[in-house]
Amino acid sequence: MVSIAKHIYPPIVWRNREKKLWNPIHKKALKNLPEERVRLRIMEALIKAGWSKHRISTEEAIGQLGDKAMRTDLICYSQQFEPKLLVECKAEYISISAKTAQQVARYNQKVGAPYLLMTNGKSDFWYAIDKESENVRKLDRQPDFLNRKGKLPNYDFDDWKKKGFAGDKASPDLRLWHEETLPNIWLSAKGSEIQFLTFSNGPSDIDLNHYYRIEHTTQNRRLALTTLNTAFGGNRLVAILNEDDNNKAVLEINLDVLFAGKKGNSSMYSHQGIQTFDLNNYIDLPSMNQVDNITETIDELFATHVE
Repeated sequence: MVSIAKHIYPPIVWRNREKKLWNPIHKKALKNLPEERVRLRIMEALIKAGWSKHRISTEEAIGQLGDKAMRTDLICYSQQFEPKLLVECKAEYISISAKTAQQVARYNQKVGAPYLLMTNGKSDFWYAIDKESENVRKLDRQPDFLNRKGKLPNYDFDDWKKKGFAGDKASPDLRLWHEETLPNIWLSAKGSEIQFLTFSNGPSDIDLNHYYRIEHTTQNRRLALTTLNTAFGGNRLVAILNEDDNNKAVLEINLDVLFAGKKGNSSMYSHQGIQTFDLNNYIDLPSMNQVDNITETIDELFATHVE
């Protein structure tokens, strides 16, 4: 079934100009790794569903398997501090398999939780275990102890900033734009897919590793669209043109400069070099709060500036 972490994004922090994940329970910065992103998303989903963060443990040591320590991803405890739910998280690109189930079952022999969750942040697999017979039953819906069922997160500007989609140097007008536009991009996919994309290097000094909304404009042509903050609190809108599975060009829009009404707010990087221009010549800024308008404008820009 669809994951409880849908439309939930992990918190990030900057440390020495490096983007890291933030664990709100341990209050420490972590490497931005795929499985860790899923774990933080599931953790937040459970907290939004009513679970106290004080009754969630992460990476709890439960014994040895050969010379390797066995550590759980998440254990959620009841109000009596008895194990209630054991969670095994995998990266989004990993399918949940029988091997995953065997790993969780092996771990649960040590934990003894009556409920199991296996997830990759896209799909959730729930199981209930009968305490007396130890029979495992697959559930066709989320357990009744979760009170968040299908509700979208209600993010304000500070939330978007903590998730890395907005920077704290945004002007008042840009903040309003973020609050109006970002839910349209990130909480209402309308058939588009959202993926975390990783790049070994980028055309500028901006860290492009982030969540992207993928739009298929033609059969062999895709646009990857994101909003992100910089290490110094700046705001960017980035679009990547992909044709036939090859990245052809990157458009970087400096939203701070754009909303200040200054020229030279946008840069196009392609095999033709770097082209800098004023996006105000191509758009009506108030209309840039709708995803369709943003996608259409950017697609036209790529068609105009990239051969």
